[in-house]
Amino acid sequence: MRLHRIIALSTLIAACGSDASDSGHHMHDDGGANLPSDFDPTTELTAHSGAITISYTTNPAPIPESLLFSITFTVSEGATVVGADATMPTHGGHGMTVEPQVTDNGDGTFTATPFEFHMPGYWVIHALVADTSGTEERVDFDVDCCE
Repeated sequence: MRLHRIIALSTLIAACGSDASDSGHHMHDDGGANLPSDFDPTTELTAHSGAITISYTTNPAPIPESLLFSITFTVSEGATVVGADATMPTHGGHGMTVEPQVTDNGDGTFTATPFEFHMPGYWVIHALVADTSGTEERVDFDVDCCE
């Protein structure tokens, strides 16, 4: 019986990928109960440089599984969003099957579309932001998809 459990666990780890080194998270994820211990669901962050504050909302909300959605980012004055993407770190770091394009809405907000989380679990939304001098940095938002 113990050998069967070891084989089953080894198969699960191999199937889902055991390398979570991209994010510093070290847990396999298959949804809410198995989120990384440092999971932070906040939708507003300050970039590491401290120069940019960024928040986001999704349309629709909550994020639907396997359906297209958009993200609207709001940034501090003078900052811009120059790129956006999402990955699933605990599944080998794979990304989405779509490539979002960012549109400047002209009012301090930027819309990135399309996004699609094609499976439930732990995702990270990546926003590439630039300050007023053009210096870029990435801000990462943890997401537990999908309700």
